[in-house]
Parts: sequence; C-alpha cells; structure tokens
Amino acid sequence: MAKKKAGIYTNLEGGSNNKVEDLYVIINHDNFIFTVKHKISNTFIAFEHFSNNESSIGWHKLLGYIQNNSKLINHVYANIYFVWNSSKFILTKKFAKPDSILYQQELNLVHGTSFEEELYITPFNENLVLLFTVPDTLNSLLSRLFPNGKWHHYAEYILANKVENEVQLHLFEHIFCLSVVKDGITQLINYYPIEGNDQNCYTILNTCSNINIETNISNLTVRGYSSQVHEFVNQVAKYFKNASIIEPPINGIGATLNTNYPNNLYATYFIF
Repeated sequence: MAKKKAGIYTNLEGGSNNKVEDLYVIINHDNFIFTVKHKISNTFIAFEHFSNNESSIGWHKLLGYIQNNSKLINHVYANIYFVWNSSKFILTKKFAKPDSILYQQELNLVHGTSFEEELYITPFNENLVLLFTVPDTLNSLLSRLFPNGKWHHYAEYILANKVENEVQLHLFEHIFCLSVVKDGITQLINYYPIEGNDQNCYTILNTCSNINIETNISNLTVRGYSSQVHEFVNQVAKYFKNASIIEPPINGIGATLNTNYPNNLYATYFIF
C-alpha cells in the first residue's frame, strides 16, 4: 500500500485572503512530493513525500491515501504547480506559427506514440520550446484536487538554472537526469535509469565524450545524493576537475531535512 515517507512542517500563514505560499507537486510514476515555498521570504517551509510500494500501482490509491494523510493538501495557496518528472520530453525549435499536431509528431518520433495523454508546450526562450505529455488519468485526478494547478516539467527548472560550464546530476529513486552546459548553452538534458555502478558511470562519461565534453576540466554538481545508494557518484566524480554535492537551502526547513534525512537525499526538490 501507499505510505508517507517524510513530513516536515512550519506554520503555514496563508488563507483565502492572504495567499503567501506556493505549492509544488512533483510527480513521477511512484511518488508524490509536496514542497511549499513562502513567496515573501523566499524560503521553503513545508515538505511531504508519499510513495507507492512495489506491490501497489496506480495513482488512484496513492491519491486516496494522500487525501487522508497529507497536512498540506487542503491549505489555500497563491499558486499551485504540477511538476511532471518524466523522461518523456524534448527541447526543440519553436515553430513560427504554433502547431500542436507537428509538435506532437516530433515528440512521438523521439519517444513513441502514446494515447490518452495531453501535450504541453512550454516556451523556453525565443527559439526553443519544451514539449511533454501528461497521462489524462493523472491530469483528471489532480485537477479535481487542485482546480487551479498548472503543469510544468522538472526539466524546465533545471534549464532555468543559469550556469556557464557544468555537468549536472539530479538523482531520484529510480532515475537520474543528466544535463550538460557548455559556455552557457545546454548541450544535452536527458533521463536515464539508475542501474549498476559501472553502467551509471559509463552512461555519464560516454555521454560527455559523445558531445565533446572534457571531464578533466569540467565541474560536476550533484543533487539528491545518498552515500548509501549512489556509490557510482563517488566513482564518476574522480574523472572531473571539481565535484560538489548541492544541499537543500539552510533556511526554512532545510536544516531539519538535513538532520532527519541526511546525505541531501531530497535536495532535488528544492530547485524552484
């Protein structure tokens, strides 16, 4: 059955006449993460993690469990962001005239055709857009709980993090997102399954090699690292000039997170 894996809170100030907090709902196929950010102080003030176990599948049961066990779900928020954390997305050229059919066809060429999914098109800059789809079932379930929620993709927030030269790893339970930036331009952003240590190292180093990134003069940053499950990070870091682990912000609930859930496991959910 579903379970609540983490819950950290401070006093929520917002109400129907005082909407001062934003809610980010980060979703993949097995997990729901609720992250609350105070708009005025710009600090994270609440966090919840809900997950299906291996014998439980589907969003209906998980959302039913969340409705009965979340302390955040019924609060009033200024903005609600649904953040879909899935490998099915592409960053592509913007058409002169928006055409959702052509965008859908381009996404299907890369990831295959899926039915009963809704396409979302997010402008990245003047020349590029981010394309992704969300299953209709999930969209319908979340819209009932949060009618004002707006869909985004996790990659959108990675791309918004402006750096000059950096290889970035964002680690999650079963996948990691690898992004490579050279001279301020994103060269690659893609998701990969977390496999054996050797395979993970090969995936990262081979990807860098294929796009002509010299790791010995490049920086590596890692979010979501746990020493208990991410040994491959220690191995691959040896090939880079510098490597650093990014922690959750120390303000707000960050200190409590690092105390109760060490190794910066949840740092990937505080990039907003």
